[in-house]
Amino acid sequence: MTNRRILGPGTREANGTEVTKQQRKRSHHTVPRSHLTRFARAQRAGRGHPQLTRVELPGTKRHPISVTSATVETDFYLTHTADGDPSDAFEDQLSEVEAAAATAVRHLVDDKAPLTQEHREWIAAWAALQHLRTPGQRELLALTTELTSEISGRTLGEELEQFPGPGPHTYARHLSRQESERHRAPHLQSIIDNFHAGVDTLVSRTWTVVFFERRTLITSDSPVTLLPIPGTAVRTPLSLTSNSGILVPLDRRAALLMDEGKGRDRVIAGTTQVSRRLNQEIVNGARRCVFHHPDDDPLAGLVLPEPQEQRVMFERVF
Repeated sequence: MTNRRILGPGTREANGTEVTKQQRKRSHHTVPRSHLTRFARAQRAGRGHPQLTRVELPGTKRHPISVTSATVETDFYLTHTADGDPSDAFEDQLSEVEAAAATAVRHLVDDKAPLTQEHREWIAAWAALQHLRTPGQRELLALTTELTSEISGRTLGEELEQFPGPGPHTYARHLSRQESERHRAPHLQSIIDNFHAGVDTLVSRTWTVVFFERRTLITSDSPVTLLPIPGTAVRTPLSLTSNSGILVPLDRRAALLMDEGKGRDRVIAGTTQVSRRLNQEIVNGARRCVFHHPDDDPLAGLVLPEPQEQRVMFERVF
């Protein structure tokens, strides 16, 4: 994999070259279209873009949606140049990783070919970025920053009164869109700071690719699913280094599992029971919605939770 760095919130590429002005892209996909398309129904030539079925948690609403409209946030990865001009530089760098990873997934899923080391690293790079780049991660960062600042300054006051005793406690609060947007720059910087460590973590794991012939999989607005540690609640906050495994749906008929255990990578055939379990884990890891192919019915028999609210776990020391 190339050592090319992701652009930060600044103005220049890693080699110091100025970012050139061009027509800006206002609609940023927090999950790439190349991923969503693998779960969509292709349209006839000239008849529009591939279509998904979007299911809002807890399953009360479902409707068709184009891959071009799903998971879109306006200016979500917006940066600025030294002159203060808006820039798509960060979004462009994400797109480069997405394109390389899409090639690697085609090699693995469509060609059924063994992964080269380069393709393995590109998939790991995309998965690490996908975990770090979501709206949920921005909300989590905002809550953590807020809680840390208020506790450090002893200004939390009445807020902490609802958490008597040492803990552990869970802090959760709904953030408005404006509050979340104020943390755009810190979020992008956190992606840069944690990207390479995330890739190293995923590359070092044992990979299992599961292929399905008859059963199908779903994906979600947070498709990199961190499997809960045994004995913890389903939605206990986790990280790339603190989990019992990582699940990534690659295609409606293929999933990738990354385990900490030592061993060789392997490819296995999936069963009905396995597809149901994986789909349930993907649902549990979703933030607001899941997506599936319009011709599939992969949610039958699954428990669909309420939309996910980001939470920060902490202990009181005063």
